[in-house]
Amino acid sequence: MRDYALTRAHSAEATGLSLISRLIRNWRARRAVTRLESFDDYMLRDIGVTRADVIWASGLPLSHNAALELEERARQRRYRMLKD
Repeated sequence: MRDYALTRAHSAEATGLSLISRLIRNWRARRAVTRLESFDDYMLRDIGVTRADVIWASGLPLSHNAALELEERARQRRYRMLKD
């Protein structure tokens, strides 16, 4: 939870970034997410994401930070699992 809050706080600070800076940051995040596609399903499960999640995040437009979106999706899944 602490990492999630820190990431969101950093993201909120980044709203002052220029459009180009934001696109570059999002492009780098997408590259990092795309590297997850080479992981096997067991490793992805340990991280808390599925292959479908990684493919979904890789396909997001550059206006979205793929790493943050993937993290949020995984967090929501964990929350739903705990709730059920």
